[in-house]
Amino acid sequence: MSDVARINFPAATQWWVQIRGRSFGPYSIEQMARFMSEGRVRPTSLVADNPEKGWVEARKIMSLRGLRTPSVHGSVEAANVFVQAEIFSGATMAFLAGLEGLGTVCDLAPGLWLVRTKFSASAIRNTLSQTLETGDRFVVIDATRDRLAWFNLGPGTDVRIGKVWNAPLRPEPKSL
Repeated sequence: MSDVARINFPAATQWWVQIRGRSFGPYSIEQMARFMSEGRVRPTSLVADNPEKGWVEARKIMSLRGLRTPSVHGSVEAANVFVQAEIFSGATMAFLAGLEGLGTVCDLAPGLWLVRTKFSASAIRNTLSQTLETGDRFVVIDATRDRLAWFNLGPGTDVRIGKVWNAPLRPEPKSL
């Protein structure tokens, strides 16, 4: 039996999203597509076209499948991007499928990939984060565009990365 609810909702259907027990909406299918691309609605998020009839995981609704595809903003210049991941939840196959949907992938070492892609580091992060669970984490390093994005590295990571990423270089030591 498939885990996808084979329900075809009309295009004008309004959607609600449940977050931490609270419902939000209604949202149009276009808004849902944007939320999914941004990672605000994940495949495991509970959604409903009518909250009174019950909630279902977004990935089980046919009309919501495929809405997670990232969009390309700005230049479509190809980039070389490194992705390093630690996946503890068993979501490796979903993560790899998401990664391969972003461009040409080269497996460099366990948990380390090189991707030739047109997508930004943040679009890659938003797409791949939807495949993972709590405790999984990864970093995206865009070597071409000098960008960095990450998922689930902890609350102090922003501060620590900010102190180094754009910091001035230390002066060279004086030779004797």
